[in-house]
Amino acid sequence: MVKMLGLWLLLICLPIFTNASQDVIFNKPLSSFDPRYTYTYELMELIFKATPEYTNAQVKTTEMNMTRSRIFHELKKGKLLNVVAEAPQKEWDSNLIVVPIPIRKGLQGFRIFIVKDKNRKKLVQVGRLKSLKALHTGSGNEWSIRLAMEQAGFAVVTANGYESLFAMLSKQRFTTFGRGINEAYREVESHLALYPDFVVDNHILLEIPLATYFYVSPSFPEIADRIRLGLLRLIENGEFDRFFFQKYCSDILKANMSERLRFKIDNPQVSQKRMISLVGDGFLLDSNKSYKKVCLSMTQ
Repeated sequence: MVKMLGLWLLLICLPIFTNASQDVIFNKPLSSFDPRYTYTYELMELIFKATPEYTNAQVKTTEMNMTRSRIFHELKKGKLLNVVAEAPQKEWDSNLIVVPIPIRKGLQGFRIFIVKDKNRKKLVQVGRLKSLKALHTGSGNEWSIRLAMEQAGFAVVTANGYESLFAMLSKQRFTTFGRGINEAYREVESHLALYPDFVVDNHILLEIPLATYFYVSPSFPEIADRIRLGLLRLIENGEFDRFFFQKYCSDILKANMSERLRFKIDNPQVSQKRMISLVGDGFLLDSNKSYKKVCLSMTQ
C-alpha cells in the first residue's frame, strides 16, 4: 500500500511539458536478422498513448546502425538520435539521462546458451559453475555483460559485430553463446537458414543482474520526462504487464527456468536497488516462479 501511494504521488508530481514533445529517434537494428528492437519501438508507442497531454510524436530510426560507443557519443550530441534502450554503464549514467525502470523486468539477465547441436552434450555434462566457466563463450566486445562474465572467470571470446558472433559460433571459435531468454529462441529461428545446426540448450540457466533502461540525450529532458511518466502510468494500470507477457510468455515458458540447473554471478555495473527503486521488488522476474497462470491470463 505504501509503495502504491508513493507511485501515485510520483505520477502526479512529475512535471508536464505540453509544448516540448519531440519525435523519438532510436538506433537502426544491427542486422535484418536482429529481432531485439521491435519490443522497444512498440513500448514507446504505448508510452506516447499513455501521455496524451504531450504533443504528437513518432518513433523513428537512424539511417545507419551504430556501435555502442558511437551511440553514446551521438546521444551526448542529440542530433542523429536521442533515445536508446540499453544496459547500464557508468559512463552512460554520468553523461546521459537515464530512466531507471527495467523495461524487460530483468529478463535478459536470465542467460541461456545457443550452441551447435553437436556440442549440446557438453552443457548437459556441466554440474558446477567451474565447468561452465571452462567452456569458451562468445560476447560482443562492447556488451556490459562481457565485463561481468570476465570478472566471474569465464573464458570470453569477443567480436565487434553482432552477426560476427553467430559466424564465430558456427566456426567453433567458442562453444556457447549466452543470450537473454528474450533473445535466444528468436535468434536461432531468425538465423535458421544460415545456421541450421544451432539449438538452445535446455539444461543451464546463468543468472546475472541486468536491466534495460531508456537512456535519453541530455538535449531532450522533456522526452525523458515523458518516458518516465508513461512507463509509470502503464505499470500502474496493468497495461505494461499485459504488453510484456504477451511479447515474452512463449520464451519464458519454453525456457522453463525453475527446472534448469541455475548458477548466479554478480554484475558490477548493475545495482539491484536501482532496478527496483521506482517499481518495487515484485516487478522483476523470479526464476523460482512458474509463469504458466500469469501467461494464460495475459495472453487470452
